[in-house]
Amino acid sequence: MSLHDILKRDVQKMIGGLSKNEKCNVYHLVIHEVERIIIEITLQETKNNYFRTAQILGISRSKLYRKIGKFGIDSKN
Repeated sequence: MSLHDILKRDVQKMIGGLSKNEKCNVYHLVIHEVERIIIEITLQETKNNYFRTAQILGISRSKLYRKIGKFGIDSKN
């Protein structure tokens, strides 16, 4: 199963389970959660090496720091 298939299946399930009011901001909800998960997993895989994490993600370290703060990620674990 490809990443596309997994995301499609899971996003369809998620949208189907939302109330009418919740469905108005789905794009930002999905992007926010996917981005957070990618950062958390990459930090774990690099043993919290910010330089390597930023390199793998293709972003600058300063952008990584901002995103860690934005998402409230505890990278000390």
